[in-house]
Amino acid sequence: MYTNVNEFAFMEAFKDMGRLDNFSPEGLRTLYAYLTEMEDTTGEPIELDVIAICCDFSEEPLDDVLKNYGLEDVEELDNNTLAIGLENGNVLYQVF
Repeated sequence: MYTNVNEFAFMEAFKDMGRLDNFSPEGLRTLYAYLTEMEDTTGEPIELDVIAICCDFSEEPLDDVLKNYGLEDVEELDNNTLAIGLENGNVLYQVF
């Protein structure tokens, strides 16, 4: 059984699980938008499992992501995974 959540409830779920340090507020809003768009596109509901989301997605400065994965540039990152640049200078990406 699934319950629809709005952006506020999505962010509160991360707060309740003690996971606000995993993402910036901008990162969480972007992640919520991405996941709800995926639901709309596929027609399949996505379970709000905060721990699983924290395992599947991360937010870091672009330079750190490139260094940690041994990548040359953002294009190489885009070729390997979903990556969304944020206005705060970080990148929200699907862990690979």
